[in-house]
Order: sequence, then C-alpha cells, then structure tokens
Amino acid sequence: MNKTKTDFEIIDDVDLLNTLDSGQSFAWERIYESEKTYFKGFFRDTELLVSRSKDKVIVKIIGGKKEDGIDYHFHQYLGDDPTKLSGFSNLLQDDVIKPVIDRYPKIRILKQEPWECIVGFITSSCSNLERIKYHMSLLRKINNDVFPDPESIFLLGENKLRELGFGFRAPYIINISKALIDEKFTINELSKNSYLDSLELLTSIKGIGRKIADCILAYSFDKKESFPVDRHVLNGLVRWYKYPKKINPVKASDRARKKFGDLSSYAQQYIFHRQRLASRAQMWGGTHKEFAISSDIN
Repeated sequence: MNKTKTDFEIIDDVDLLNTLDSGQSFAWERIYESEKTYFKGFFRDTELLVSRSKDKVIVKIIGGKKEDGIDYHFHQYLGDDPTKLSGFSNLLQDDVIKPVIDRYPKIRILKQEPWECIVGFITSSCSNLERIKYHMSLLRKINNDVFPDPESIFLLGENKLRELGFGFRAPYIINISKALIDEKFTINELSKNSYLDSLELLTSIKGIGRKIADCILAYSFDKKESFPVDRHVLNGLVRWYKYPKKINPVKASDRARKKFGDLSSYAQQYIFHRQRLASRAQMWGGTHKEFAISSDIN
C-alpha cells in the first residue's frame, strides 16, 4: 500500500480519523497497515486512499473515474479550518468545548455531496455506523461503483431496497427521490435557502425528522446554525450544560442554537466528540481512556 503512487497532496492539517470516521460520513473504511492509518472510500465517483502525514493529506486514486480538479474539490470536501472562522474564539470561552479543541484541534466538518449525504442519514435511522456504511456501499456496488442518482434509486424501487436490507427506511428513500424528481424542491434551494427554510423543506418529506435534517444541513450544506442532537449530544447537554434529563431533542437543539448561534454545528461536533469518547472510556476502559478528556474519566 505504501508503494502506491501519490496522485496529489493537500497542504492542510486535518484530523482524518475524527473527521472521516466520526459519523459525519458513511463513505470511508478505516485501514491499519504498518502502524499507519488509511481511509479507503469514494469521493464522488473516484475511489481514493487517504492518509495524513504531518501537515499534509496524502491522496492516492485507486479506482473509479478521475475527474478534473479533484484535488481542489476534495480539499473543499474536507471542510474549513474552524480556527479561522469568525467568532471561533467564543467557543474557546466555553469550559466544555475548550478542552476538546485543545486536544483535538484539527477536527473538521465535511462538505459532502448532498444527495449521497441525504440518503446516508435517512439510512442511519435506528442503525449503527458499520451497517450504514455497508448499505451505502451496496448502492454503489449494484450501480457499477457510481452512487445512484434519485431517478436510479426511484427505478430501483422500494422492494429492491428492502431486499438490500434498508428495511423500514426504504419507502423514505423513495419519498425523497420522488420529491427531487418532481422538483418539489431542489438541491440548489437547500443550498441557497436559509437554515430554517431548508429545515422546513427537508422535514416536509416523510421519513426525515429534525435530527436527520440537521445532520444533512450541517454535514453537506454547511449550515452552521444547525445543531443535530443524537443520544451522545443529548447526554452531553444534560451532563455538562444541565439540560433537563427528559428534554425533547428538538427543544434541546433549539436551546443550543440560541447559545451557539452561527457556530452551532461546530459546537455540536465538539460536544458529540467529547461525550462519545467519555462513553467509550466508561464502557470499555483500557486504551479508550487515553482518548477521552482526562477530567471525564476520573
């Protein structure tokens, strides 16, 4: 693997492990070889092998179709350096978030291809990371390693999606495919509209609730006002911000958005990361304790 030709390098220091394999994306397989971590997966229709070397991202093209400007587009996909965003210093004043930034300063929020991200997060409902990755890879496999567009998925049909293991999510994927085919809204609208307008559009589709919509808007459309709330984030809000234990996730999201404003998606990612690491340390102990914030395991 190390002898494979390097196709391009990105001069940027990105925490690939805690960005590509953190639940934002379902496109990447983590591979360990010779004490080095690689990530194998598809970006658009190009299969890549990605690794980190000091302040660079090393990218090797190993399959699929090579598109013009892929180095630029993949760099965009990896997201912004949050430390350069307006107002980032405010997050450093937060006693919960600051230790995460200090320990994991290179975490990014991805800017994924919208359609694949939409299908991925609908698929994520009541599932786990490995199963989601598996089902998303099946869609590529049956379509010659190209992620199927809305028309292709609609023609595939609900029954075929169920056969592939998508279960109760199958009709919801068909719903969103049909909505885009019928131009009830467009990807461009979701991109250009305000966060609240885009949220309303997405949640009007049966099968897309608040959390899924917020994930799509945060991890694909760069809507920084989005604050997705899953169990890790909710537990973190209860634990560190003293939210009521039985607070509704939607109310928790709205309350957090008022606090964090235009950097809500970044605040969410740091809270998620801290709580997830703390939970793993508590449940499994051992080396997992090494990754958690020290005050969370005492």
